[in-house]
Amino acid sequence: MAPPSLWSGNLRLSLVLIPVKLVPAISTEEAISFRQIHEPSGKPIKYVKGVRDADTFTEVPEEEIIKGYEHAKGHHVLIHRKEIDAHLQTSA
Repeated sequence: MAPPSLWSGNLRLSLVLIPVKLVPAISTEEAISFRQIHEPSGKPIKYVKGVRDADTFTEVPEEEIIKGYEHAKGHHVLIHRKEIDAHLQTSA
């Protein structure tokens, strides 16, 4: 199936009118998704979330992770899930 056109119009050359459609060059509908696999064991590789402090890496549990916005290099405004939920309830 052809992707939907982003724009359509006409190109006029003197007395000739040529219909033109602009379509995306790529489509994600038929994209193939690969997983990273550890070859010797055949098991998928996990994405581990954690923090690095000097030479050590500490895995962080999901319940300790919150959203944040970096407003200056190394300085973040922390946004807790409760604030997001409260905002969504008041705007609905």
